Amino acid sequence: MKIAYLALNDPLDKRSWSGTTYYIANALQKNGNDVDFLGPIKLPKWLDKALRGMAKITRIIFKREYITKYSLLLSWYSSRQFNKKLKGKTYDCICAPAASAELGFLKTKLPVIYITDATFELVSNYDYSEFNKISWFSKVEGNLLERNALRKSSAIMYPSLWAAQSAVNDYHISNEKVFIAPFGANIDLIPDKRMIFQKLENKQLTLLFLAVDWDRKGGNIAFDVLKFLQYTHGVQAKLIVCGCEPPSHISHPNMEIIPFLDKNKQEDYEKFVNIMSSAHFLLVPTRADCSLLVGCEANAYGVPAITTDTGGVSEIVKDGINGYCLPYSADGSTYAALIAELFINEEKYKDLISSSRQRFDEHLNWQKWSESFDDIFIKKVLKKTKQPAAVLSLN
Repeated sequence: MKIAYLALNDPLDKRSWSGTTYYIANALQKNGNDVDFLGPIKLPKWLDKALRGMAKITRIIFKREYITKYSLLLSWYSSRQFNKKLKGKTYDCICAPAASAELGFLKTKLPVIYITDATFELVSNYDYSEFNKISWFSKVEGNLLERNALRKSSAIMYPSLWAAQSAVNDYHISNEKVFIAPFGANIDLIPDKRMIFQKLENKQLTLLFLAVDWDRKGGNIAFDVLKFLQYTHGVQAKLIVCGCEPPSHISHPNMEIIPFLDKNKQEDYEKFVNIMSSAHFLLVPTRADCSLLVGCEANAYGVPAITTDTGGVSEIVKDGINGYCLPYSADGSTYAALIAELFINEEKYKDLISSSRQRFDEHLNWQKWSESFDDIFIKKVLKKTKQPAAVLSLN
């Protein structure tokens, strides 16, 4: 297929949408598709100042937050630019990752495949800090853009049933065009299966807290886990905090902090690989998550994910297969008890390493996702056969 790739930000930047925008395009190309990048779109100074001004005024006068990425003004400008780029060109379809704003005012007869991990209705009522004080006007704009994007799309791909159901129930989208396909791991090279047991050479129980938001991802709980392992279970564990910095008052001799790794840089990517190769568990007791992308990455290295049953997480992490999802109410002592039990039982832990990698190989990789994309295009967009909702179920 020849695909028009609709992304406001640089689709080749691995920092955009945690790398998902980049890896979706990469997967489509590897599967033989011709992908034409229509972005990034550079905003003019007047628009940037206008958006910043609206956010500042809303914060000062109304004590609320105006979220610029869901602005109708931004949507109007970006759609206008994309309309110009599409003019006179021939494509089989438009691929639009996380592009509710980009699709808002887009005028096209091309089939659109919209890819996202949640609806605006879900995230704006979820425990995301940026939405805690959202203004009513910003919420109206966000829901309007989401509704327009969903209605304009020929097919919508979500990584979880949790997200897909919101499109049907909250936005009254026909379930015939809603599909489920889990995202893959945002990594450049899939590690050799023989290396997934290298972590057994590391005798110190090593936990990896990989997140960009300490509070939302449950950093305080992860820190409690470290203390409970040491003082209650007598395990001299190590906690690697990667991607963020904990509050200044939180410190421990067995905690290593790596504030930021840029996967665009080879040196940082190699450091990421070394961390993944030595960690025994991914520990993310998240308070809010649409889809645990880092869980897919960890599973590629045979690292089980210990996380929370919230959002679409439990549809990615299956208990006893590629990790465990604990109840939202679980505290550090509960997480620590489970981790200690799993790590002490060497045979059980080895089995968990193997099944974590198997889950990645069979479901949580971008090759499987791109095959799903092609399948959806053929069966739904070309309408060769009719498919029920959620035809690509999570296993």
